Amino acid sequence: MYLDGKEGSGLFHQADLELWVDHPAALGCQMRFWFYVYDNDSFPLSTDLKVKMVRGATVTDLLTINKKYTSSWENATVFIGNQPGGYKLLFSYRPSFMETKEVMLDDITFENCGQEDVPGGSEHLTCNFERDTCSWYHDYTASLLWDRNDGKYEDVTGNGYFMRVKAGSNSDASSVARLMSFPQAGGQTICVTFFYLIFGNSIGSLKFITKRSGEAETVVWMRSGTQGNKWRFADLTFTSDKPIQFIIEAVVGGQQGSIAIDDIEVSASVNGSCPPERECSFQGSLCGLTPRPSADFHWNRITGASQPANSSGPAEDHTLGTKQGYYLSAELWRHPEGSTGAMMTAVMEPTPSDGECLMFWYYMDGADGGELSVLLQTADSHENATRLWSKRGDQGRHWRHGRVTLFSPHTQYQVIFEAKAGGGPQRDVSIDDLTVMNGACPPAGFCNFEMDFCGWVNNPPPDSGVEWDWFSGESEGLFAPSQDHSTGSSLGHFAIFSSQDDFHSGKVAQLESETMDAVERACLEIWHFAEGFGAQQKPSDITLTVFLSVGGELRPLLNTSGFGNNSWIPDRVDYSASGPHQIILQANCPESEVGSFSVDDVHIIRGRSCDETGLTTTLTPPTTTPAGPSSDMDCTFEEGWCRWIQEVGDDADWARHTGLQVDDPWNGPRFDHTVGNNQGFFLLLNGSGLKDGERAAVSVPAVSLESQSCVEFWFYMLGPSVSSLDLLLQTNSSELLVWTLHGTQNPEWTSARVTIHTNDSFKITLAGHRNTQSWGFIAVDDVTVRGGACSNQNVCGFDSDSCGFDNSVSQRGLWGRRKGGEHHGDHTYGTEQGFYMTVFSSNSRQPEVADLLSPAFSSSSEMCVRFWYWLPADSSNSLSVHVQRDGEPGDALWRRPGSPSTGWEVAEVTVSSPARFYVVFRAVHVPGTSDSVKIDDVSFKSGACSPAGSCDFESGQCTWVNIHKDGGHQWVVANGGSHGPPTDHTTDTPEGQFLLSLSRQHGSVAQVVSEWVQEKETSCFTLWYHMETSDSGTLRVFTRSGPSDQTLVFHSNSSGSRWSRFSQTLNSTNLFQLLVEAESKSSGFIAVDDISLTPGVCKRTEAFLSSAAHESGLLK
Repeated sequence: MYLDGKEGSGLFHQADLELWVDHPAALGCQMRFWFYVYDNDSFPLSTDLKVKMVRGATVTDLLTINKKYTSSWENATVFIGNQPGGYKLLFSYRPSFMETKEVMLDDITFENCGQEDVPGGSEHLTCNFERDTCSWYHDYTASLLWDRNDGKYEDVTGNGYFMRVKAGSNSDASSVARLMSFPQAGGQTICVTFFYLIFGNSIGSLKFITKRSGEAETVVWMRSGTQGNKWRFADLTFTSDKPIQFIIEAVVGGQQGSIAIDDIEVSASVNGSCPPERECSFQGSLCGLTPRPSADFHWNRITGASQPANSSGPAEDHTLGTKQGYYLSAELWRHPEGSTGAMMTAVMEPTPSDGECLMFWYYMDGADGGELSVLLQTADSHENATRLWSKRGDQGRHWRHGRVTLFSPHTQYQVIFEAKAGGGPQRDVSIDDLTVMNGACPPAGFCNFEMDFCGWVNNPPPDSGVEWDWFSGESEGLFAPSQDHSTGSSLGHFAIFSSQDDFHSGKVAQLESETMDAVERACLEIWHFAEGFGAQQKPSDITLTVFLSVGGELRPLLNTSGFGNNSWIPDRVDYSASGPHQIILQANCPESEVGSFSVDDVHIIRGRSCDETGLTTTLTPPTTTPAGPSSDMDCTFEEGWCRWIQEVGDDADWARHTGLQVDDPWNGPRFDHTVGNNQGFFLLLNGSGLKDGERAAVSVPAVSLESQSCVEFWFYMLGPSVSSLDLLLQTNSSELLVWTLHGTQNPEWTSARVTIHTNDSFKITLAGHRNTQSWGFIAVDDVTVRGGACSNQNVCGFDSDSCGFDNSVSQRGLWGRRKGGEHHGDHTYGTEQGFYMTVFSSNSRQPEVADLLSPAFSSSSEMCVRFWYWLPADSSNSLSVHVQRDGEPGDALWRRPGSPSTGWEVAEVTVSSPARFYVVFRAVHVPGTSDSVKIDDVSFKSGACSPAGSCDFESGQCTWVNIHKDGGHQWVVANGGSHGPPTDHTTDTPEGQFLLSLSRQHGSVAQVVSEWVQEKETSCFTLWYHMETSDSGTLRVFTRSGPSDQTLVFHSNSSGSRWSRFSQTLNSTNLFQLLVEAESKSSGFIAVDDISLTPGVCKRTEAFLSSAAHESGLLK
């Protein structure tokens, strides 16, 4: 088809080519065509060739091609999808005024439009939606379409795209949006995981639906109503002999809120099973539960629709809330009174040190229906399992929340669910939605509403009741608090009763706790927040009454009208209960009144009255560990050598020195460590040797040692060419290197704490080394030896224990402590005697995620996490750092994929959270690789980290690390008295610090490299440098993406004997490092200071380029 622009170049002319389509298309239907745009004008204008769909009065643009001209025929594709018949496809072209373009179309074809057509690649359903919807297709027969969005909600992987359906004030609650796959091959096990977010005051449901050939659609997973302002995780397993199609359906359901999905992963199992589900919903399997051999009968997986008349079981499951949803039933109606049925989990690994929390939902309706118990069984207690939790009799016609702490830190265990048949005419016990989380369970009755309603259940009066809602500070609502009480932020959640219209006015909302055991005395604490028209600084119109329910009788404990002062207010009341009881929170709104009443942080402090305990928000003070008794091996060197002696037969000797004897900054420290002045003594080895590898050793007899002992000493190592310091143990058969450190360190006394195993040791040795080209010193002071392993203080090196770090029970992969090997020492000790944390290999054929959780933190201020890591050679392994609050890790704050480490590397990342949180180290381990991710020397300090790559060197080298080069020297942290410039740049004082390169060898090279800079599009790199003379040598700056892949950014041979500045804009979409190199010449120094890397381009007034700098792919 040909369009001659000369014939139709009027102002309102338009050419249309249309095709009427009266039959429905298939899911993957698309139209492909070739086009050519010719224009011989010297300055052609761009105009649009459009493809449109016209259905009645509705016109939809499917594709717009904006071209001035084409040099040849080009191809284009228009996606159509499963549109119902009854529309026109329209090619439309409107030329510009006086335009003479010629437009040609050819070879229009339709692909995958038949009902049996399957597009290529339709089996690839894993999708993060960053580029498109992958092999997920919109269902155009539905009333809505999913929207690919990068808006208000952050994507799980960080500010990316996801799929969303948004409800608004004009939304039709029955509107549905569907994403559909093509049928996947049968005869295999398919593992599906995804993240979802359902949040809003009035929002519907998200469903995962399957359809098998010749069968109706089946809802296998569903969540309805707000699930909180957070991404949640779902995992599903499917086994089908027939081809199976997947459908993700969002039902709007209301007029405020959003439903979103992201990061779908779909894979075929290689061994017939998927990783254990984080939440066992019984929709597809028994989740590994098996009958207990000693029980009278076993439980069955059933639906509500299959319940007989003599059962008191639920008509709907807890997961889906439908009669078609599955749960696990003991089917007690089938069995005689007193008989027991039990199901047990597979053998589980030992729990973390603080236990795990097993949460589940149970249903027990009817008097004398039976008893439900949860037991823990180990290999040692096989016939005598420990009963952890039990409920008996009528618990009401609700799914109830149950939780129990599992504690078996040293032994594998199994959990048993046991049901005992009662004597009632209608009886049953059912469970659903089992999940396990790290840490002990909160006490009964407690709820901060961060994950859900905990064990509290809405149970409004039938005639005048509405339900409590679950909001966060970001919820839309006229009277909603802007922040919760638990976190003090808009991210936190709370329960709210809101009356904003006539429907809620005059209503009652009632929230019931789980059934709790009798208590002699207890203090109930609740925080509330009241708002309403004209309610400022006076009681609110909505009242809260707190009831105690014992044996069906209600007794009021507390009544409050709240107070509208825009703050959370505590209410506390003492109570006691002679038997099983519940607490009921009842909110009452009078007729024609509007407002809201919110509650948060419900605590029940048992065994105490309210007068005997403070508010539960008080933090526990930190504890300290007292030091052990002194030993005969301790020495401060103030009075002499103590029992330490110089080794005979080595190449050099240590000297006992004071700071007064030091005449040069690189000959020794100015002060000792013990007394902190220039008159205190220390041991010193400085200068160069007569030969390479000279050794000076001092030792002490190892007397009265325990099997494990902690050796602590303070060291000071400084200078451009410092060799190494070792700690060794002499045994009857050999000399064992336990700890070693090489090269210059920060200019300060630093502590080393080393655990030694002393079964056959008779001597402890400290050995310093130097070479013919050594320049600098090694000093030692304050040696102590204590019984027992060293405790972890500011830095966790994992050498004595795991420092409170635990594996997440939500992931299949496992971290563990491992001792260094012959060719791979740890970072703390630098030898094979030290330990680090690593991901253990398994027999799995699929990639495994392992999450290592730090101890919990309560601080709401920013903290800097510093750690050392080693990535293995396989580029598929990765390491990332997250913050976990209330169950699920958040976005990656730091991530290091792919390229292998050449040694231990350092990183820092700033973390914060408004509420109690864990820092999570997440490793992805690929099967078939012999090595795995390692971390060591983790520390936490208050305040944010310095930006990656930035350092003023006032507190040391930050995350810049010297690279050891044979025949080279090292950059040294120095100040104005250390052979360099008289002042630093940061403070312009002699005391200020900078990095200094100085060598006695012509052509010697010093290199220092930054940590990996996380992905940024544009950043401004700035460095201040000072070169004494033109004979000082050459300063170079590189960016590098690997040891052998580096690009020169800057080099200079002079700074004019002053601090000069270099600034350059860097563009990069990948991780990179900065490398600063100094090559010495005949004399003089090279110094650098105040290195910074800031987002955005450099300001033109600040930018300076040395005449020797040159352009590269990273320069703008």
